[in-house]
Amino acid sequence: MFLFAMLHPFDVSVAELTAAETAWIAVQCLMLQTASLLPLVIGNTFRPLPASHLGHTLVALIPLGFAIDVILFRWSGQHVLSAEFANLAIEHLPNLLAFFSWGMLVPLLVLIGSVTVGFLISQKFSQFVAIKSSELPRSVEIVLLSVIAIIVIGSPTIWRETHCQAMQSHITRHPWNSLALLRPARLAADVDKRRDDEGTSPLVPFELDHAEFAGQIDDRIRQLRMNVVVSSDAGIEQKPRPNVLIIVCESLRPEMLVPDVMPNAAEAARSGWLFGQHYSGGNATSLGMFSLLSGLEGVWFYKSEVRFAPPLNRLFRQAGYELGFFAGHDDWEKFQMDAFVSPQHYDRFEIEPLDWLASDRRAIKSANEFLRNNTGGKPRPPRLAVLFLYSTHAPFAVVEQHATDQPAATVAYPIPFPPSWRPSVWNRYRNAARTLDAELAELFHRDVITVFTGDHGESFLDDGTIGHGTKLSAVQTRVAAMICGPGFAPRQFNSATVHADVLPTLLAAAGIHVSVPEQFDGLNLQSTSTESLEDRTFSISNLVGRDVLVVPPHRSFAQDNVSGAVFGYQIEFSLLDQTVAPKGMLNRQGDLIAPSDNTVMRQWLERLTSRF
Repeated sequence: MFLFAMLHPFDVSVAELTAAETAWIAVQCLMLQTASLLPLVIGNTFRPLPASHLGHTLVALIPLGFAIDVILFRWSGQHVLSAEFANLAIEHLPNLLAFFSWGMLVPLLVLIGSVTVGFLISQKFSQFVAIKSSELPRSVEIVLLSVIAIIVIGSPTIWRETHCQAMQSHITRHPWNSLALLRPARLAADVDKRRDDEGTSPLVPFELDHAEFAGQIDDRIRQLRMNVVVSSDAGIEQKPRPNVLIIVCESLRPEMLVPDVMPNAAEAARSGWLFGQHYSGGNATSLGMFSLLSGLEGVWFYKSEVRFAPPLNRLFRQAGYELGFFAGHDDWEKFQMDAFVSPQHYDRFEIEPLDWLASDRRAIKSANEFLRNNTGGKPRPPRLAVLFLYSTHAPFAVVEQHATDQPAATVAYPIPFPPSWRPSVWNRYRNAARTLDAELAELFHRDVITVFTGDHGESFLDDGTIGHGTKLSAVQTRVAAMICGPGFAPRQFNSATVHADVLPTLLAAAGIHVSVPEQFDGLNLQSTSTESLEDRTFSISNLVGRDVLVVPPHRSFAQDNVSGAVFGYQIEFSLLDQTVAPKGMLNRQGDLIAPSDNTVMRQWLERLTSRF
């Protein structure tokens, strides 16, 4: 309970706990110590001293494990004793060292200090127990072991009958969560009652012909490679193609694209298309950038024959464009993005080690020169520039003159941070977006088609986590997005749009025709009706593991989403070995809330494999 009190700032106010909840937490804390009590009880007859040493070590290690789980769960949304966290740690944690800040050490130092104190206390306590237990009659030991056994065996049943959803949703209220033994209750009633079209029998389980599915995917990949630029009708005079600029800002949520935070970007958005419900191809940079530059959903990222042939570069080059890529960071290889972000794909390629706002400023200047420079006044081909900016990545780069949202956290704020820190960290994020926007003013030209968006979203405990790349929640996948420039009169999109829509839309806006436009997963938004947008399904990929969120058509989504709970359908999916396994419905926080009826998943799979 002492450790629980130390960790509770990572959750909510202890005043919200009822007496029954407090008692249940105490029982769980004691039950987690069963492993340390057993060697004391069993070993005291034969080897009391070794039993004491083992017991007091476990007394310290078990709370330590719980404490580590609480802190890391607050950051990642994954329990330490889970396959998802193992995948995250092995594949991605080493690549995050570039974003290290001293504030990340604060929770660790607090943890070490509290565990050290707890270890010393437990050592004295266990030695006392060992001495006293050696004096216990054998009958008392048997009774004690029986009580422990009853608690361990019987409590899960008692908990399932008397559990409280509020306790399960808070990590420090339910210590058993650290063992990943129990999951939040699922709202399965409506789904379980659904019937087939005749309404007479339950929905059949999902089955997949893996060989046929693999053949369909291979056919689709071949067709993707055959999609090329075609000439316009003969006799029609070709207009000069416009320059194109794609600006991608790290972790840019839609709340930032407003006049009081990013006035320059917001002003440009008012003159063009503003997307109110725009989603990335995934919850991480690799998936978002891939989808943006390929016109495909993030699930194709893991097929190397697709990842190494970015359609944007190939098609715009066929149309005569010069291509440039500019970024204030050089970590593309670490996250497997060098397959489509590399010198071989661009005529001018400039990246450098991360230096936050300083390197972003240099990237902005280079991109602007690339688009505007016309050496010697000679005719030059149209140009397309991709500009990637990092200042809005945690811990966020802020210039003092733009730090108008106060109180704001300093650069050394703790990561993960407790809920009490959220307002100040959120203010720092807003200040960073405002700082970056001041550098962008010179980039928004009326004669350049400009896309402005984020690579993915960012969570500030909105879904129970901090950052991105861990959950398929709305805040980690929804981004700011707008397109302005020639051919984009003011318009507001309220239907869901995705990164995969950007490439086919840009090709059409630049007057570039391709042989098989249906090969894109995205839609040309210049010619797509609102009804088509609302009737489609699309997927969003997770960085960790193989999870994919399939978002249902807006019309059915609106009907199924009466309570506002359902966001989409989660499946375990991989094109590498044709894994397709339904997991269930997710809410907007990225949590499983009900089993899936597989209907939407079937629609999505049919669309994924029927593009030819």
